[in-house]
Amino acid sequence: MLEFEILAQGYYRPEQLLIDYHPERRMPMTPTIQDWIDRSWQQNLRTAQQKGILLHDAPLFRLVSVRAHPEGTLQLLLGDTSYKEYVTTRVHEFTAHHTREELNNALSVCSVVETSDSYILLDKREGVDTYTGRYHVIGGFIDRTSDVDAHGRPDPFAAILREIREETGIRVEDVSEQICLGIVYDLALPHAELCFLTRLHIPLATVMHERAQEDQEIRHLQSLPVTAIQLRDFIVQHHGNISPTGEPNMLFYGAHKFGLSWLTEVMNHIH
Repeated sequence: MLEFEILAQGYYRPEQLLIDYHPERRMPMTPTIQDWIDRSWQQNLRTAQQKGILLHDAPLFRLVSVRAHPEGTLQLLLGDTSYKEYVTTRVHEFTAHHTREELNNALSVCSVVETSDSYILLDKREGVDTYTGRYHVIGGFIDRTSDVDAHGRPDPFAAILREIREETGIRVEDVSEQICLGIVYDLALPHAELCFLTRLHIPLATVMHERAQEDQEIRHLQSLPVTAIQLRDFIVQHHGNISPTGEPNMLFYGAHKFGLSWLTEVMNHIH
């Protein structure tokens, strides 16, 4: 069973990612929903404190709609939301009574990071409030205060570069290429995620020994040597133990690197 839905798949460079941003396109709100959010947030804060997990609100972007155009562009319509809204409304007790269009649908980013000697970087999630113990690639939410261009518009490419720098210490100058491979939807904890490929011109040893994390969110950065067989076997063997957005990011990457026949074979194994 798949925990994600593919909304669009392709190869999008910054100029091919078209964003229409309308801050007022927020999650539909009623007094009942606002009360739910406020009460649930207080409970989440108490639970996080008991578990020693850092939890704080942050201004985020909300995915309203997505459309892949035949000429090779990906168009996103975004509004405003917050991490508080996302955390408190992603639970089944809430989502079961609302359509997808009525949900928070916060937008995040993740990336397969490939070193110059053909390894990809992985995180086995620890000290977080979702998917603990599962494999994930590098990623996080797009912050409305920092991940914007000079005109204040959402910049997903800047967001994933920031996440990679914070979580691995990899610098902008270490990156040789970055493309967006598509967008997926996490069905278990409803939100959208843009999936990227970030290629480096430095080897794994440099990442591990000469780059230092900024936020210590990843406690044990791991790596996987990449061949068609190794990537296929990793996904098949760990299916169900990879995050619902990390898995399709790896699938998109494999399709880009090894072809659509590789993707078809792996999908047949995990469906």
